[in-house]
Amino acid sequence: MLTFLNQVIARFLKSRQDKANRKLLAGSDLFDAPWYLRANPDVAENEIDPALHYLRFGAAEGRQPSPDFDGERYLEENIDVLESGANPLIHYLLHGQHEGRGIFKANDPWNGIAIDPTSTNPLDLSSKTPVVSVIIPIYDRVAELEEAIESILGQTISAFELLLVTDGSPEPTMAVVNKYRKHPKVRIFEFPTASGNAVRGRNKGILEARGEFIAFLDSDDIAFPDRLEKSLVYLQQSGADVVYGAWEALIDGTRDIPDIRNGQVIQSPNATLALLEKHCVPSQSTVMLRKSALQAAGPLKRSMEYREDHELWARLAFHGAQFRALREPLVKIRLHAGNNELNFKSNDDVWFARFKQEYKRPALHPKKIVFVIPGASINGGIAVVLRHAHMLADQGHDVSIVNVGRVGNLSDWYPNVQVPVIHYVTAPRYCFDNIDMLFATGWQTANYLNAFEAKRKLYFVQSDERRFSDNPKVKKKIADTYRIDCEYLTEAKWIQAFLKDEFGQESYYVPNGLDLSVFHERAPLVSRSERLRILIEGPVVIPFKGVADAYHAVEGLDADIWLISSAGKPEPDWKLDRFFEAVHFSRMHEVYAACDIFIKMSRIEGFFGPPMEAMACGCSVVVSKVTGYEEYIEHEHNALVVEMGDIQGARKAVQRLIDDNALRQKLIENGHKTAADWTWEKSGAAMKAVVDHES
Repeated sequence: MLTFLNQVIARFLKSRQDKANRKLLAGSDLFDAPWYLRANPDVAENEIDPALHYLRFGAAEGRQPSPDFDGERYLEENIDVLESGANPLIHYLLHGQHEGRGIFKANDPWNGIAIDPTSTNPLDLSSKTPVVSVIIPIYDRVAELEEAIESILGQTISAFELLLVTDGSPEPTMAVVNKYRKHPKVRIFEFPTASGNAVRGRNKGILEARGEFIAFLDSDDIAFPDRLEKSLVYLQQSGADVVYGAWEALIDGTRDIPDIRNGQVIQSPNATLALLEKHCVPSQSTVMLRKSALQAAGPLKRSMEYREDHELWARLAFHGAQFRALREPLVKIRLHAGNNELNFKSNDDVWFARFKQEYKRPALHPKKIVFVIPGASINGGIAVVLRHAHMLADQGHDVSIVNVGRVGNLSDWYPNVQVPVIHYVTAPRYCFDNIDMLFATGWQTANYLNAFEAKRKLYFVQSDERRFSDNPKVKKKIADTYRIDCEYLTEAKWIQAFLKDEFGQESYYVPNGLDLSVFHERAPLVSRSERLRILIEGPVVIPFKGVADAYHAVEGLDADIWLISSAGKPEPDWKLDRFFEAVHFSRMHEVYAACDIFIKMSRIEGFFGPPMEAMACGCSVVVSKVTGYEEYIEHEHNALVVEMGDIQGARKAVQRLIDDNALRQKLIENGHKTAADWTWEKSGAAMKAVVDHES
């Protein structure tokens, strides 16, 4: 009852206030009712009282009361009035004129330049070369998406391109997108997993855009046929950096919007930084802006899950961008229960506070980074590349993987691949445009550094791969790749040394890391028991990985023997208690954590990662003196180290661990400390330094 009474009182007070203010307007030449109706045909068409409309809606929407009073300029010059939320003309009539505040005449109803489509324009809007790039980020629309796409393809000008960016989209949505793969104006970019909002998709479009101007459209909105033409002409004639316009509401009844009716045209005022600090003025689907403005201020911020467009508009204005609003509606915007903003409305105060903090801070200018890999099968080096790719993508860079080898699915063995993986043969050629950093990741990929244009070309050397072959011709080919004129980086200091000593190549040092959220002692495959378990790991089919040596070192010892092979099966006469083949990366810890002793007898390694993984999962470790072990392994401190190929020495080392529980526990404890110190955060910081370095 009290709430209802309060509503009645509020309506009564509002009515009294409107009556008093209408009387004030009637007595002033600064409100011209006939002119207001001519300038705002939607008001005239709906037979709305002009004074009442101006008081309740028009001033807030930036509409001018007459050609003799510019309300927006009044608010710009009087920030205290803007912050109070007062109607500018009412404030002037009640207070401003007595306080000596100045007024300004309006150039036209929207304080801008009226569009004259027949005027001389330096842009060739009939050109086949895109003048404007339209970006539609896509998640899960179907019928609405097709309508949005067709509304752009049906524009009155032809000098545009349409960039469709999918975001882990489901099959029905991809079926719509696939219809346009061969359309000459459409380019399609795909992300394999959903990001939760449209920021990543819009930023990808911005990065790939060929046009001088960029326009946004949401995947469920509809552009009017002349939307691009009007915006382009207005940008040129006004000299503004950002233009936007009115929009028409499309309401399907699934969302409660008490103040807007279906078909209503919503206007937006010219935005200033002062106004943008309070309100998100432009509607994103109506916006067109100069690409140069985004290059100066930066694109959208991934950290802004909500109000991301508001933060961008304010940051653009903070960097000096000029905003101008068009009178005409440019798009139809759907308002429905599926609008993503509804997921954040309950925390709007939190996001508004973050917006206030963020818009003055610089934004990351993302780089387009491409890693070229030699195939998709299980491979420790490729796992390292994927980890770096994900970390760089998390920083906001645009990262993709190009497979130049046998077609395969990295997700079969690596968890949650979130960056696009494309094949060199089947991917559209435009996927290889605008590359900032191109990484070769193995000798088979090194010559692809010459296949693409890139601002920086780098060779990520993860081992001396000459050792992988006995063929002199292959060894020479591999050696020749270490003479390529490019930047080098590597994961181990011994690799740095041979690149410098043999080939005169300086290199960045980017050590590997370990993800303790993946490798840990929790949830072992089976619990440990009094009878110890020995784990052997490595591809059986690759001799230099020393799997056979490791088996013969532990054969017949008083312990269970387990084997994990990423490729190949054990010999028939090997007596194993358990055998695992091609274990998914995310489940390796389950096997490690079930075992007590880990042995690896490799003769060739780069960084030598599996022993560290085993340490993190609570294993005591026995290894051979292979290249890379000295990066983190210390004999008798966190592991027992034997000479390469010394099967009897390895057998004695394992037997010591079986017999000496105190020694085993000491190695386990120190191994834990070692693993905890080799974080991917440190590795990521080293890679970031490489990416940020200006060569």
